[in-house]
Amino acid sequence: MLRDISLWQVLILVGIIVILFGAKRLPDVTRSVGKSLRILKTEVKSLRDDDDEAKPATAEPEQRPAAQPLEGRAVDEARREQRDEQHRAS
Repeated sequence: MLRDISLWQVLILVGIIVILFGAKRLPDVTRSVGKSLRILKTEVKSLRDDDDEAKPATAEPEQRPAAQPLEGRAVDEARREQRDEQHRAS
């Protein structure tokens, strides 16, 4: 469980992070962490989906929800394909 974190503790933590990484590299670090978390979320979701598919079938067919927006690797691959198509067209 998380304890109550005071403003001073947050400021000290931010100060240590700035000292360790430097102010210029912080945007790159946060971008990388965000990307890693997105990939982790996608992988965990796919594992859960695999577990759901492994369950025995019920008498009623299960209705699938509408297609989810692309996340993580799928977005990166789709953007890469769009760039490649644009380069080929020009």
